[in-house]
Amino acid sequence: MTTPQARRPRRAWWILLLLGALVLVGAAALAFSPGFRLAPPVAFGDELSVDLSEGDHAVYVTPSDQWSEIECTGTFPAGGVLRLRPDMLQQAIVVPDRWDAQGSFSLGVASPGTITCDGPVADGRFTVGPVMTFFTVVGAVLLAIPGILLVIAGVVVGAVQARRP
Repeated sequence: MTTPQARRPRRAWWILLLLGALVLVGAAALAFSPGFRLAPPVAFGDELSVDLSEGDHAVYVTPSDQWSEIECTGTFPAGGVLRLRPDMLQQAIVVPDRWDAQGSFSLGVASPGTITCDGPVADGRFTVGPVMTFFTVVGAVLLAIPGILLVIAGVVVGAVQARRP
């Protein structure tokens, strides 16, 4: 006669690995999704036409060797003139391309508009996208830690169960 424990399939390690992988995917989405939601970049001096939703948005430039000398201006018919604010908590975007934060702005109402950035940087480009803050990065790291621990626990439990007869 078999014991109830012997009849029960040993799937705990698969569950731990699956949960860990899902948590890590969530952390990666939190950290990297802003990079995939950027407007098509344009060269310095050109006009970027965008249709933005209400709320906070950010201007990103590459390269930003002379950050203080890069100037961005813009107009939004429903929201007025672009007022770019330097945001010390704003972070660079690294995936799929490297974009440095130039500043952020807020729109009170969804509006189409045009933005232009210019500066002394050769081959400089700019784009507009969601704000990537320090807290977003910290949140992704804090989410990744339990994901890594769950994956490690799944591997350990799987190794222990594989050794048992």
